[in-house]
Amino acid sequence: MRPWAPAARTWLLAVATLVAAVVTACGPVEEGGFASDVERQLAGGRAYAAQLVEASREDATTEQAIAVGYLERHRLGLGSPFRLIEYSLQDPRLEKPMRERLAWALLAATVDGRGYRVDPRVLASAGDVDAAVRHLELIEGAVQGSPDPAGGVLAVRLAYAMAAAESSVPARLPLRVSQTAALVRDRATARADARRLLRVAGSSHDPLALVTVWRVERRFEVESPTVLPVSPDVERDAIALAPRLLDGIRSIADRPRVGPLVPAPDPRQRVLLSPVAARRLAEHAAAYDAPPQTPVLVGVTSYRGTDTAASDPGAEARARFFENAVNEERLAAGYALLQHAGQVDAGARMGALTAAVALRAYAQERPWFPGFGGPARRDLEERFGLASVTFPESVPAEWRPYYRRMLATALSDLQRVLPALDVRGLNVRFERREGSPGTLAVHDPRTRTVYIPTHTGAGTLAHEVAHDLDWQTALRRYRVRGDYGTDRAMRLADERITRVLQGLTPAALRPAASDDLLRSHATRPAEVFARSVDWFAAVVLAREGLVNGYLSSVQDDMLTGYGTVTPPDVTGTAGQSLMALLDEVAPVYPETRRWFLESYGRRRAPTAYDLARRILEAPLDGGEDPAPGVRAHPRGPIVDTLLGGDDAAGRGDGDPSDPGDPRDPGDEALAADSLAPPEPVLARLAVLDARLDRLDAARDSVLGRVSGSCGSVGYADRAAAPRLALVELVAEARARGLALEVAWEVGGAEGRRWVESRLRGRQPDVELEPALAAALRPVIERVESLEESAIRADPFAEPYPSSSCAPLPFEGR
Repeated sequence: MRPWAPAARTWLLAVATLVAAVVTACGPVEEGGFASDVERQLAGGRAYAAQLVEASREDATTEQAIAVGYLERHRLGLGSPFRLIEYSLQDPRLEKPMRERLAWALLAATVDGRGYRVDPRVLASAGDVDAAVRHLELIEGAVQGSPDPAGGVLAVRLAYAMAAAESSVPARLPLRVSQTAALVRDRATARADARRLLRVAGSSHDPLALVTVWRVERRFEVESPTVLPVSPDVERDAIALAPRLLDGIRSIADRPRVGPLVPAPDPRQRVLLSPVAARRLAEHAAAYDAPPQTPVLVGVTSYRGTDTAASDPGAEARARFFENAVNEERLAAGYALLQHAGQVDAGARMGALTAAVALRAYAQERPWFPGFGGPARRDLEERFGLASVTFPESVPAEWRPYYRRMLATALSDLQRVLPALDVRGLNVRFERREGSPGTLAVHDPRTRTVYIPTHTGAGTLAHEVAHDLDWQTALRRYRVRGDYGTDRAMRLADERITRVLQGLTPAALRPAASDDLLRSHATRPAEVFARSVDWFAAVVLAREGLVNGYLSSVQDDMLTGYGTVTPPDVTGTAGQSLMALLDEVAPVYPETRRWFLESYGRRRAPTAYDLARRILEAPLDGGEDPAPGVRAHPRGPIVDTLLGGDDAAGRGDGDPSDPGDPRDPGDEALAADSLAPPEPVLARLAVLDARLDRLDAARDSVLGRVSGSCGSVGYADRAAAPRLALVELVAEARARGLALEVAWEVGGAEGRRWVESRLRGRQPDVELEPALAAALRPVIERVESLEESAIRADPFAEPYPSSSCAPLPFEGR
């Protein structure tokens, strides 16, 4: 196996280069490059922002608090800066001169890269803030230093996925890293957008007027969909960068633990809302009572109670924060108050981060304030054939135009995706439901009514309308009301439908059980179908450059939103099955059908992240694993070596007296005595043997598909080489993780460190008992042998053997 990390000097240079890229990318905009009047306006915007912040420290008027609130929302990354600019230009609470000066302040902050700031402590594990700062530097360097920030995000995801597989970082860190990288990408993209806007505007156009035009024309990259794959060139660069990032991650894990440190002061991390201004803004926003925003509310409340004890003096303040943070303005004010009081905990930090990431689904949203209009109820009913659109008295009258606009926008975009969509006769009822999100929205098949809570309904409409399509299928195919066609098909064992339905998920489908609704929800056919339609709607809209956060909260195949959506499986079976169902339920345009099958069907060309998922998600446990003993298990290379089988011969090459040989001299003597480990240890090693066998087979199967030698879509030229190398890297990372897991089980922390050092090609800093060392040495040899058995990424070499073209364990459907 290739060494786990390059020489220390090499990776230090790589990390230093990435950090230098951070400093370069985050520095202030260089002078020049814009028309002179634009430069003056930017300078005026910066000066106005500083004046606002300073003036609001001792006392703040409501207008000043609102204005600084916009700047703080931008700093936290709560939505696209151009969306914030358009909102500020139309905010009825501000006088017109203040709106324009604030808009220039926001534009200048965007050019300077001051938005989308992430608290590094969201990346801390076990309180190690120093490591968290280093992780953030690595992420920022990779994303902002890449020619295309999206490629930097992909490289970061691949690197941290491998790091988690090999246990260099905790398993929960890759998701937080993906959220962080998404915000860093948007910071870089927004900065480039702003500079492009100002250059186009020059001295002949008003940049602020162009913001509205460009938003309508969807010309801002930061507001574009992110769900579609990157280009092949960008992907190739990302694959090349990922191993270097992985070395940087390992260097962070290897460094001496110095204890929790407070991050160095960073002016870009400074809270802009003073305690006075934050309190004034919080009071005003509560009284103003703008409609709640689902991405904010769900993102924040997902972390309610995290790391909070009842005796904690800050518990009451955090409880107020979680209760009041129902839209971005109230989130910014409440979070600033927590920060000034020093009462921010891990839950509040993660809530703010998750809300910021989730708000990207609102990137193309047009401004709306209480008092603005929306379509009339009768217009909606006539346009879409709805039976009713109703509100209870608890929903404020001034909110209702906003929700009617939400419904009109969502149904219009859904009809673009599903031209055969027919919602005639559907009832829509908005409800005011506060507190914990619970169920986001509900479709009641008995009354054919969609219940949309005002606080949690946005982003669920694709899911709920999919239920209505399912309801119509039950009526049309089975002549029943009050049921779903997919559930009905499963209960009736309708062979053709159930076979297609089962292709939507690797889990066994089953109808909802009244005594186990929570557990059966995930595998209920109606829910699986609705989640699949949610994904379909997001990607088809993205193909047209559209994002609709009212319709779906999906952003990409890792940040799938809060609607329990899962992207199509990497085999393409789910995509093929969904299209077969839509052919009957709601046929789509032929061009859309063809594109979706090419992108997500069985003949899809897998992306780099797909390839990594194929290895990382391949099931490695099987029914033949032994329970308490090893006798029932076929002997693999590790057990064979320990028990003196045929494979044990010839493994003693190498000179123990050679100072470069890391083996313990006592190992040979121990092996000569044929001292076998106890049976429980042999049992665990036998399980590892079996898992590595399956991992080896999965890796070779994926390699064969990438090369095209298995008859699937592949890359039979030099472009395949980076993908083949990536597959090997991911497989090796997972093999190391499996080995370290077993080393911990049989040898504790010292056994794990011993194996980890050996796999890195260095002398262990711990000594093990000879018997334990002898038991673990074959583990290292077996992991190292995985690379030796890999078929290299040479398109002119012999084809992959037919044995490598067998289906993966999860491809047998």
